[in-house]
Parts: sequence; structure tokens; C-alpha cells
Amino acid sequence: MKKYISLVIATVSLIGCASAQNDNTINQKLDSKSDKEIVLVKVIDDSRCPEGVQCIWAGEVTIEVAAYENKKIVEQVQFTVNTKSKEEIVSWFTKHLPTQTNQLKGISILPYPKDGVTRKLEDYFIKLNY
Repeated sequence: MKKYISLVIATVSLIGCASAQNDNTINQKLDSKSDKEIVLVKVIDDSRCPEGVQCIWAGEVTIEVAAYENKKIVEQVQFTVNTKSKEEIVSWFTKHLPTQTNQLKGISILPYPKDGVTRKLEDYFIKLNY
């Protein structure tokens, strides 16, 4: 049993380290070494169709994000992320992210909803898709 618990703790620790090093995610903290950063302020509404459920409509998620330069807020906006808003969102993120060699193609708000599971703000993050 002790070996099992040690293995679980080691796995969780490694996952935590790996996710902290991923430069393609945006969370709720100012933690970038760059002069430009985007922070997920809050998830206002998440009406996306939960995993494992058949829906007529894919749904959408509304978020509030803040752009910082040199640790000072320069803009805070709300976006409704759906199939129609991709171009506007990519344009805003490209403007406020540090210069990249790859072109931003889109963003994903994760984790995706699951039927019967309530999420906390700390659970959410934005994945940048290049």
C-alpha cells in the first residue's frame, strides 16, 4: 500500500511539474518571464455540450481575460468562444502575446465540461493552438 501511495504522489508531482513548464497555456496567475502576458480572469458561463452527452448545439464558453505588459494591466475583455468568434479572438491574443515564431491558429478552454461535474475557476486554463 505504501508503494502505491508513493507512486501516486510521484505521478501527481511529475504532472504538476510538466504542466507548470508548458508555455502554451494561460492560467489565473501572472507568472510569465516575458514582458507581455494574458491572464484568465474568470469563466463567466460554460454552456458547451458535456463529454459523453449528445446535444443539438455544441454550446459556447464565455471568458474574461486580461492583458498585461510589464506586470501592468493594459486591457481586460470578455469573449464568447464559439465557431463564429475564432478570428476576433485569435487577433486579440496575437496582439497581446509575446512575439512567437509560430502563428496562433486558435485557443481552447479546458477542461471540457463533464456531465455531473462542477468545475472551479482554478481548474480552467486556456490552451494556445499553434
